[in-house]
Amino acid sequence: MRRKETLNTYEAVKEKALRLLEFRSHSEHELSQKLRLLGAKQEHIEAVLDFCREYGFVDDKAYASRKAADLFRLKKFGRRRIENELRSLGIPDEYIILDELDPDEERDNLRALAEKKLGGDYSQKSRDRCIRFLAYRGYDYYDIKDVMEEFHDV
Repeated sequence: MRRKETLNTYEAVKEKALRLLEFRSHSEHELSQKLRLLGAKQEHIEAVLDFCREYGFVDDKAYASRKAADLFRLKKFGRRRIENELRSLGIPDEYIILDELDPDEERDNLRALAEKKLGGDYSQKSRDRCIRFLAYRGYDYYDIKDVMEEFHDV
């Protein structure tokens, strides 16, 4: 059975934070929440976050950029869903900049997702289901409508 960690000193909180950051990047908010859930005191958390910021272990702006690119390219999310995902991770709005996402690639992602979701069934019921799916993925309704019109005459 694992021994429960005690995070009652600055050094213990710093060590735990660095172990968490060793596996993957975290936003400041995420890291703060994890440490709080593990029982760390707020003053220790703030001091550790200052340390992490100073040495570049935590950088919300760079994290937001990398996370947005991953969500866009790997999960094929649209801009709206990416914004919501970043906000849920505690990224401040001024760091949520999606200008670097290629609109042509977004359109290609949208078309590929629609084609895959429809799977050759172009009935109205199937198209409606596809539209809901694409809206959930964060794509703009007008873009979805344009892509779905391509499948209208099929």
